[in-house]
Parts: sequence; C-alpha cells; structure tokens
Amino acid sequence: MFLDEIGDMPPEAQTRLLRVLQEGEYTTVGGRTPIRANVRIIAATHRDLTQLIRQGMFREDLFYRLNVVPIRLPPLRERAEDIPELIRHFLALAGSEGLPSKTIDGQAMDRLRKHRWPGNVRELENLVRRLAALYSQEVIGIEVIEQELVGGAPQADSISGGVEGEGLSATVERHLREYFGNHGDGLPPAGVYDRVLREVERPLVTIALEATRGNQIKAAQLLGVNRNTLRKKIKDLDIQISRGLK
Repeated sequence: MFLDEIGDMPPEAQTRLLRVLQEGEYTTVGGRTPIRANVRIIAATHRDLTQLIRQGMFREDLFYRLNVVPIRLPPLRERAEDIPELIRHFLALAGSEGLPSKTIDGQAMDRLRKHRWPGNVRELENLVRRLAALYSQEVIGIEVIEQELVGGAPQADSISGGVEGEGLSATVERHLREYFGNHGDGLPPAGVYDRVLREVERPLVTIALEATRGNQIKAAQLLGVNRNTLRKKIKDLDIQISRGLK
C-alpha cells in the first residue's frame, strides 16, 4: 500500500494507522470483528517529519514505525539530466489523451534544465500539460517557456492584461474569446472546460490559503467546500502551503 504525503495526514488518521502497524489488524467502519492485515506500507512526503514531530503535528511513534528503510529521492533540480526524458514521457501521455503533439526546441530545453523546480516532478508535469493544451504551435520555443516559468500565462494565446473597470466575468470572457480566436478556423483541443477550471482553481485556492495563513479548515469554510475536498485539490493542483503567514 502506497501512502502519499504522509506528512499531511490528520492526527486521528495517524493514530488509526499506528494501531494497524502495531497490532496487524483493523476494524471496518461499523464493524466489530478485527480483520488481520497483510500489507506492506510505502509512504512518501515532501515535508520534514522530524520538524513536524517537534511542532506536535506528527506522531513520533508512527514516524519510527514507518522509517525502517528510508529512501531519499533528490529534488528535480539536482537531477536535471532527467528532465528531457521526463518531458518526452509527459508529452507522450498528453498525446495519448488526445492533446496535440508537441516538441521542445534545444534552447527551451536548456532553460528547463536550469529551472529550480520547487514543485519537483509534479510541477514539470503540470507545465508540460499546459504546453500541450494551451499552445497552438507544434514546436515550443524559449519565449513560451520563459513566460510560463515567470508568470504561468500563455503568451502565445495573446492573453493580455485586464481592462480598467472590467469585471471578472468580462475579463474571463475576453481571454477565452482570444484563446478560441487564436486557433483560426479550427477548434482548441478537447477538454477546454476542465483546463479552464483548473487554471482558475489554482490561484483561487492558493489565495484562500494565504488569506487564512495556511489553515485548511478556515480556507475550506471560506471557499464553501468540504475540508477533504480542499485537501484533494491542494494535492491535485500541487499547491505548496506556507503555514502561519503574516
């Protein structure tokens, strides 16, 4: 069993997991008969668990139960030689989903190797998907990559700054009309609805978390969503949480 982002596991779930690891059995919701567990646990996290232990946010006994064979995966910035192969892999995945075929020219690839990649492989995957979904040119050059790495806005689709006095709905409509217009007589790749929602969701969730100083309960209330829904969006959108922001 693979448990991703174990450092974000809530305290009550940590207690239940520890019981399974210690006793080798569990009870289903509403059940009374213990069931023997035959499972091997592999856990991953980007958080510093020793620091979380000092802050009282992660159980020390669970840490030692899990930390039997630690494997450190170097951040992407320390293995830049993997980037071209990862990009080819993610472009192939995008192509298998019906997105247009793309290639990255040499200068753009060199720029991607030099990027710090704070979001590691997930950040790279999200970038590649944006390149495949939002840009009409077949060969992606350095200008597009620079724009994406600096601001994340698709320069090639001529998304311009807002008009003074323009409301949010009008701004979004204008940008979408420009995006559709840049495909000439053709249509954008299928899946526009999900792509547009994803581009809006990320800044919305990020700003809500900043406003609540990283408190996910308050952020979920602010957004009007279930806390588990918010946690899933944070993971899916690869949003880094800074707690206790001033």
